[in-house]
Amino acid sequence: MKKTLYMIVLVVSAIVGGSLIGSAAQNAGSLKWLGYSKSFDFQPGTFINTEVLKLNFGFYICFNVAQILLVLLAIYVYYKTAPKLITGK
Repeated sequence: MKKTLYMIVLVVSAIVGGSLIGSAAQNAGSLKWLGYSKSFDFQPGTFINTEVLKLNFGFYICFNVAQILLVLLAIYVYYKTAPKLITGK
């Protein structure tokens, strides 16, 4: 359980940090490539549409190069540090 929580914290931190770095790097000259992003979305339409309630389903995902690099780094850090930090029973 501790190892799973540690992995989740590392990956979420990498995603948030990569988003911040990618946003900041979009206007930087030589680091512009870190902000290159690709997005995907799926929005099939409205399922329920009444005057009180409108229900629809969909998702939107966007990632940039900095996020991918930091997630890979987080996975590497996890495998190097988890056995030393968290001892299993």
